[in-house]
Amino acid sequence: MQETAHHGSPECARQSKSKKLWIFPIIIIVLGLSAGLALTMKFPPVVGLGTLVRLPVFHGALTWANFILFAAMAVTGLVTFFARRARLYPWLRAMRYSAVALWIFNFMLGLFASSLTWNFEASSKPAILYFLQEPRVQMQLFVSLMGIIILILPLIFEKWRTLALFDGLYGVLTLVLAGLAMQAPNSLHPPSPVMNADEFIIRFTFITIGFSLMMMSAGIVLLVRNLLKRA
Repeated sequence: MQETAHHGSPECARQSKSKKLWIFPIIIIVLGLSAGLALTMKFPPVVGLGTLVRLPVFHGALTWANFILFAAMAVTGLVTFFARRARLYPWLRAMRYSAVALWIFNFMLGLFASSLTWNFEASSKPAILYFLQEPRVQMQLFVSLMGIIILILPLIFEKWRTLALFDGLYGVLTLVLAGLAMQAPNSLHPPSPVMNADEFIIRFTFITIGFSLMMMSAGIVLLVRNLLKRA
């Protein structure tokens, strides 16, 4: 008769550890995303856009959460390379996949939000042509394409230090390009009405949404890291 693993056996311990590898990160992801969405739905309507303003607000908060993730990726990548910290590389690899995936998703979300909130009715040209002239859209597209290349590099290079250097430089380049795009004088993108708002509650709500999505991003990184470790 086949024996079943009893409580406290090595098999039960492995199963319990395996569950923790994905349950805990998923809890963090769900809590962060749920809080972000709930706060976004509480964001007050504005003149002109009404409740539709919540879509670009969520997009903007996710963008800042993504910038934090790229900053962490830049620091971790450069420290891993120069300090030869091999134990940091699994975290860096998880940041790589998470940052690129979130960025591309948010890029598409931003285009969708712009198509709904920017008025192109008086123009005879397709809206996409105006989008491609926008410095921030150009930056987001370039970072997305570079991200795809970054994901392909492990198929070409095997040394973790080389990949860590690429990851770190990619994170730095993303932040530099984002800063330049935000300062572009010919930008169609309006100044942030949220952070320039007089009402403290509007700025506080936006910042809280951003922190919630940072929590979600951290959960995604932890989940990816655990899944890659298990694989």
